[in-house]
Amino acid sequence: MSEQLPIIIVGAGPGGLATALALAHKNIPVLLLEKNQMPTEVGAGIQISPNATSSLKQWGVWPYIAEQAVIPGKIKIRSGVSGALLSELSARDISARYGAPYMVVHRADMQQALYHRASQLALIEMQDECDVQDIKDTADGIEVTCTLASGEQRSFKGSALIAADGVWSRIGTTYFGNKPAAYSGKTAWRTTLPLQMVPDTIDSRNIGLWLSPNAHLVHYPIVGGHMMNIVAIVNEDWTEEGWNGKGDADWLNNRFARWPREIRELLAERQDWLKWALCGQDPEQAWVKGKVALTGDAAHAMLPFMAQGAVMAIEDAAILARAIDEVQGPMETRLKAYEKARKNRVRKVVAKARRNGEIYHMQGAIATARNMTMRLLPTSQLMRQFDWIYSWKPEDVSFDA
Repeated sequence: MSEQLPIIIVGAGPGGLATALALAHKNIPVLLLEKNQMPTEVGAGIQISPNATSSLKQWGVWPYIAEQAVIPGKIKIRSGVSGALLSELSARDISARYGAPYMVVHRADMQQALYHRASQLALIEMQDECDVQDIKDTADGIEVTCTLASGEQRSFKGSALIAADGVWSRIGTTYFGNKPAAYSGKTAWRTTLPLQMVPDTIDSRNIGLWLSPNAHLVHYPIVGGHMMNIVAIVNEDWTEEGWNGKGDADWLNNRFARWPREIRELLAERQDWLKWALCGQDPEQAWVKGKVALTGDAAHAMLPFMAQGAVMAIEDAAILARAIDEVQGPMETRLKAYEKARKNRVRKVVAKARRNGEIYHMQGAIATARNMTMRLLPTSQLMRQFDWIYSWKPEDVSFDA
């Protein structure tokens, strides 16, 4: 690795910013390129579990997010047919069990916190409104050509390139030749609601997960507990790219017309719904090509039914920085070590998220059996099912020869 050249990161979303911070904390210089103005602020609320919050604390992000993040009391799972409580977990017990907070936060607040922390570090240089046009793998590194907002072409040199350009990664499809993201047949509808507008029948202090045939709904407090994030996921044949498709509130209310009264009242409070098509990347595809690596959604975008999409990007960042810093040999070897260290775990999380989506949307007798199982399963046993995910720590990962 050339000590003079930075690692170039393409994409300043949570994954790209987390990677920049992880590298800087290993004293590795970074050049972060973003095609939009920074910081970009799109998306809904996100859940951040202990396997990521420990890294955020280590990188110095926590002071910037603590006031906006919410550590909820409980995660309550209910039937979207009858409204009955099926099971619940204590989020505070999760935080205590795994030694780091389980929190919910608006994606924009997370983005701002990561951006502000990155702005403080001299090892991180950021260039926005810089659209990558060409990538060349050279003898001593990587050369990236961008189009700036002025229309000017500009080239940057780095020792490696990390593509954190999201689920519709252009680098993944054009440079790697990977298949584009595959649509799942489901869409996610989102809105936020001031807490004073939330009906009294809705538990606004905790995470609520409601399960029903062919649909489910999640709500939880964000923005320091002043707003509620609402996400409804339905089976729908709609495949546009992007995070901000306009949703028809009448269509959505009709779709949930048979749900419990408290959910119908909650959905009726808002007309300004946005939606996006849920899709995923096959984690079996290549993540590394020469001195270029994919990370986060660009490598393994997953369905949101384990609340681990952003978390896996943060884990990637921690392991990628360790591989570049600790593994001996050329950059290609270091990046391959990152891919090898991450792929098995990510494969398991992707599969678990897909399976959860099937469980959430069960119907008929199988849904009845699911509900009964959830009611009878002891909380301690339910909690243990998350050990393999939430107990993960970057320092426990080894790089095989």
